[in-house]
Amino acid sequence: MNGWRQKTLAVCLGLAGALACGEVVMRIVGAPEVAPVRRGRFQLSANPRLLFEPVPHLKYHGDPTEFYEYTGQSNSLGFRDREHTVAKPPGTYRIAILGDSIAAGYRIERTEDAFPARLEALLRAAGLPVEVLSFAVTGYNTEQEVETLRVRALQFDPDLVLLAYCHNDRRPPDPRILELLREAKGNRNVVPPLSEADRFLTHSALYRFIRYGVFQAKDRKKEAAAEAQGENTVERSLQELAQISRQEAFPVLLAVFPYLPQPYDRQHSQQHDWLASIAQREGLHYLDLRPAFRDCGPPLDELRFDRYHPTAAGHACAAAAMSNAVRQIIQEKPR
Repeated sequence: MNGWRQKTLAVCLGLAGALACGEVVMRIVGAPEVAPVRRGRFQLSANPRLLFEPVPHLKYHGDPTEFYEYTGQSNSLGFRDREHTVAKPPGTYRIAILGDSIAAGYRIERTEDAFPARLEALLRAAGLPVEVLSFAVTGYNTEQEVETLRVRALQFDPDLVLLAYCHNDRRPPDPRILELLREAKGNRNVVPPLSEADRFLTHSALYRFIRYGVFQAKDRKKEAAAEAQGENTVERSLQELAQISRQEAFPVLLAVFPYLPQPYDRQHSQQHDWLASIAQREGLHYLDLRPAFRDCGPPLDELRFDRYHPTAAGHACAAAAMSNAVRQIIQEKPR
C-alpha cells in the first residue's frame, strides 16, 4: 500500500511539474490571446452557425445608429427584452419569438411598441396567462434564427414558437455587421460566454494554446463550411425547425411579413405561396401578414419605414393578426 501511494504521489508530482514547465514555455513562446470582438450591440460568436450574436447587458442611450439600433439595455442574453426566469412560472403559456430586425423593433423607440410586447399585451388582455420572450437579432436569416432557438430559446421551455419571416431572409447574414466584426477581430480568437471555470482557465497560457491554438482549428473549418453554403437556406432551416417542434412537442407559427412597397406583386406573392407550401408540408402554422397591413386602417405609407420595417402602427397591425392566430392555435391544441 505504501509503495502504491509513493508511485501515485510521484506521478502527480511529475504531472504537475510537466504542466508547470508547459505553462512557462507557452508564456515565453506566446499563446493565443482570447477576447470578445464587439461592434455596438453585436459581437462575433464562437458558434459557426450564428457567426455573430447580441451583446448581453449592453445599455445605450444615444441616437440609434447602424450598430446601436435601439436605446435602452439588452437583457442577460443580449436580446431586446426584459429578464425571464429559465423555469417557467406555473400555469404560464410561453411564446418564443424568432426573427431579425423587424422582430427586434428596428427604429421603434419604445420596446413596448414592437410586436412581441404588443402581442403579449393583447393576449393578456384576452385573459390568457401568456409570457412572450423575444430572441430576435438584427441581421439574422432563417438559419441563424433556428440555431438561436436551439442554443438559447429551448431552455425556456416554450409552448409555441413564432418565427417572423422577412423577405430578405433568403440572403446570407448581414455582411455589414460580419465584415466589420471580422476586421476588428484581426488575429484574436473569439470566445463564447465563459463560465467561471473557463474564465479562470484562460489565465493559463498553456490552456489557451491547447483550447484556441489546437482544437479551434476544427471550429475554423466548420465556420468556413458555413460561409460556403448557398444563398437560400430557408427551406432546410424550416425543415429543421419542424423537426425540433416535433421532438419538443410545441407548435410553430410562421408569420410572413410583406414586402411593404408592393405586398401583392407577382414576385413576392410567389414567395408567400412557396412559404405556405413548406409550412403545410412540414406541419407548421402559417400566417400571411399582407391582409393585416392592407386592412388595418392607416394608409400603407404610414405603416412602414422602408421596404421591410414597419412603423409602430405597422407593428400594432401585425400584433393584432398574430394574437388572433395564436388564440386559435391555443384553442386547437392546448398544451
